[in-house]
Amino acid sequence: MNQTININELQSNISEVVQKVQNGEIFEVMRYSKPVAVLLSYDDFLSLRGECKRCVEDLRKIAKKAK
Repeated sequence: MNQTININELQSNISEVVQKVQNGEIFEVMRYSKPVAVLLSYDDFLSLRGECKRCVEDLRKIAKKAK
């Protein structure tokens, strides 16, 4: 489940928030009621980055077939 957190709250509770992120929680960081960042675990980040690479590879294969 994603949570939202504003910059001031994040600054005040950074250790607690990082611990929660390490345990799998995801935070959407807000500044002036607008989302500016997402905090997620490094493992989740690596997983997403790998997923993006696979998507790009798949799109390249599709583009080659279309030519």
